[in-house]
Amino acid sequence: MPQLAEAISREDDWTGTKDAAVRRRVQTRLNTRAYRKRKALAKKAEVSSATAGTLIKPEALVECWDIEQQSVSIVPASRIQQLYNARNPLLPDKSRKQQFKMVFPLCPDHLIILLQFNALRALAVNRTLISGILVTPLDCAEEVIHIIPYPTKPELVPSTLLPTTLQQTVPHGDWIDLFPCPVGRDHLIRAIGTFDEDELWADCIGGLYEGFPDDEVKRRGMIAWSPPWDIAGWEMSEGFLRKWGWLIGDLPGALKATNQWRIERGEEPFVHETV
Repeated sequence: MPQLAEAISREDDWTGTKDAAVRRRVQTRLNTRAYRKRKALAKKAEVSSATAGTLIKPEALVECWDIEQQSVSIVPASRIQQLYNARNPLLPDKSRKQQFKMVFPLCPDHLIILLQFNALRALAVNRTLISGILVTPLDCAEEVIHIIPYPTKPELVPSTLLPTTLQQTVPHGDWIDLFPCPVGRDHLIRAIGTFDEDELWADCIGGLYEGFPDDEVKRRGMIAWSPPWDIAGWEMSEGFLRKWGWLIGDLPGALKATNQWRIERGEEPFVHETV
């Protein structure tokens, strides 16, 4: 297993360990061992370049995530683009077996990817919560235009996901039902035909399907914190707010929630003029 590549004894195998503290200690030991090895390799490469007697300045070595090897590698900077192309989609049009070739735990380099997967997961949670009042299957491969009935047991659905009058009377895309704000869903239904729905969806998850540059989450995307069925659990990126603020930026609590998460990180809150 790649995550146990630095293990040298049975005590280094943290898989299956239920004690979180013990598991963290073992993982830290393995990560430290791997870090020291990478540094030693880098130093050895520098020494080799120096003893070669060449007048050419040695090329910088950098750490990166090797997608093929599913591990951290130290490579010359010029090889980065061969190993990692930020424009490539994370979920290309491949079979399921080929598509999800990932090893856990993920490297910290995957932070941006995890943010986008988390947004997708949060929307999937909302879809599951309303599945009892939908007539379409959870794994439908295309958008369904429908109206949504009011549940016979509304207490089983979060109040923020209960269908509005417009959802019950006006045909609309089923993706609208996942939006965690009743007023927002009504906004989207009224605005149907005035915006590109596919573009909005792609911007919500920051280019998860078609590829993205490293700073994509700042320019596009929404960040899902918790809970996903409450607008207070979502944060809009600056680029998303500037582009789509006219559509959802004035929703009750949306801008307030975004600023709350920004302030917690020590960042400046957005003002209404940003929308």
